[in-house]
Amino acid sequence: MRFFTPELYIQFNSSDDEVADLANDAWENAVQKYQRHLENIRPRMPPQVRKVADLCLHDYEVLGFQQEFQSASPLPEPFWPAPFWSAVAIMFLKREQTLRFLIYVLWDRVREHEAKKDWPFAAERKHWLYDEVDIEADQRGLFLHRVLFSDGMVVEIPFATAITTSLTLPASSEESATRRIA
Repeated sequence: MRFFTPELYIQFNSSDDEVADLANDAWENAVQKYQRHLENIRPRMPPQVRKVADLCLHDYEVLGFQQEFQSASPLPEPFWPAPFWSAVAIMFLKREQTLRFLIYVLWDRVREHEAKKDWPFAAERKHWLYDEVDIEADQRGLFLHRVLFSDGMVVEIPFATAITTSLTLPASSEESATRRIA
């Protein structure tokens, strides 16, 4: 993470008011820097990447994340001069009655950075905290989506394009009854 680092998140949630106040100022500064960064790269983003950058996924629960790779080499690997493959990564998220799917077409493998040993927050149910979209080394058409999760893990997703869609789940009979009573 370049802007919303795990260290800053820990400070922002500190029980020490002085540390939390300083981190709040630093967090606001990070928000402004990231917004300027997005505005600078937005003209180089295709619409589907802009859509990912504009999503607000804070507090969505992570139901699943997987990568799928396929060899596309016309000959077996030892006979072909370079690896030739295609890959996607799929993330399944949920908040209240909304399921959100993110499907990335990858240009490299996803990198996962485990949380530090002293990560102070619970890791039972993984939630999306903050994310950043970037252009990889000013390469046209290559993007990087960095995500900080509630268990302290940071994931870097190198993608060329992405599809995002959502579904609204029907309310359960218990929730429908509660709504009718209220």
